[in-house]
Amino acid sequence: MNASASALPREDEVQSKIRKVRAFGRNARVVCAAFFWLALVGIVIVPLIAVIARTGTDVGAGVVPTDIPRPNNGNGGTFDVLQALLTPLQLMVCVFLVMGVVIGVWLAALRQLYRLFGNLAAGAIYTPENVRCVRNVGLLLLLWAVLGIVIPTAIVVARGIMGASVPIDLDRVFPSLSELFSSFATAGLVLLASWIMDVGLYEKDHADALQRDAELTI
Repeated sequence: MNASASALPREDEVQSKIRKVRAFGRNARVVCAAFFWLALVGIVIVPLIAVIARTGTDVGAGVVPTDIPRPNNGNGGTFDVLQALLTPLQLMVCVFLVMGVVIGVWLAALRQLYRLFGNLAAGAIYTPENVRCVRNVGLLLLLWAVLGIVIPTAIVVARGIMGASVPIDLDRVFPSLSELFSSFATAGLVLLASWIMDVGLYEKDHADALQRDAELTI
């Protein structure tokens, strides 16, 4: 009698927490969907605005020659270096490619989070699919951190190969050490969480299998 009485409050507490997790999953999934669609709209609108602005410049002042050296009034940032090294069309293509890669990584991460929160909203909390979603988010965050080094390095190397004398401020081109540490640490923590979830899920499945075997033996 005492055992059953003590089990009921615990069961009610577990069910209450599950309901909270499901409610959180529903709300978080809506937020992820909103950010996902905003990013998709941005992919369409930003290039359209750039093309319209460039077309308006060409119509108002004629075709802009690309072989005339352009003054570099910047202070050595990433965009200033690219503007000095590339023609306007090449600069536009380069910026769009980088934006596409960066936004693509975030869209992929949002998709994984959307799936994860959808599972939580459905009550599927401790599942192999959720472990995969968390691991994929960690890998995407790691890719984001690596891109923070690769893209500026590629710009510096291109500047050296082209022999351009444009000034470059490494502090503005490369992320700071604290930003790099934060990016890699975040990715590492998410990957660690996925590994812990994977081990815990394996132990849970193993314990359930042992319990079933014991019940069959009895």
